[in-house]
Amino acid sequence: MNRRVFAAVSLLLACVSGMCQLPAPTAISDFGYTSCSHSSCLFVPDDQHPKTYRQGDLSYTVTESGKFTLSRGQKVILSTPLKDLSASVFVVWSERNDWFAITWSDGGAIGNFHTRVFHIAGNKVNEAESVKTAFSDFRVRHWCKARGDNVQAYGWDEKTGSLVLVTSVYPTGDCGKDLGHTEAYLVQPTDGAILRHLSLREFNVYAKSHPQ
Repeated sequence: MNRRVFAAVSLLLACVSGMCQLPAPTAISDFGYTSCSHSSCLFVPDDQHPKTYRQGDLSYTVTESGKFTLSRGQKVILSTPLKDLSASVFVVWSERNDWFAITWSDGGAIGNFHTRVFHIAGNKVNEAESVKTAFSDFRVRHWCKARGDNVQAYGWDEKTGSLVLVTSVYPTGDCGKDLGHTEAYLVQPTDGAILRHLSLREFNVYAKSHPQ
């Protein structure tokens, strides 16, 4: 398992060699890092020193092997694997705590990033197809044949209730001229319908006025 320490843990945009992307979640290392706000939490899973994170009356944890568990009180309402987890986990919640998105990597600090989205109704949790449409739209125009593409959840738009996704091409030379190309989408969480498509420049403006 990759145990490199990756320093880019801010949720703000970072620019490297003229290309801007959302920083990757921190790679798993022997040194835990946690950064939580009212609506999001970035943390390194640690089986030896497991930590539970709280959101309203809900609590959740992730093991280093990739098991995500969500509870209300003493009742577990969701237990699901994050396949091939090899980086820290980013969980971002909607304003009413009835939706959340999980982003993780199966390849360390630069990808491959995956995002899953869930809806909570009482003690029932259902996974939604919120990512597929935007990811498909992006890959038709920008696709790294060698490595695939990345998708990350940035946050939830308070005005529309939509999920903000960031799609990007791996920032490596074997991805050709598209390396590092980044765009963003505001999508309807229930079915993934695209409500707004943002270029990187437009997303930079959006992120400044909508910090997570």
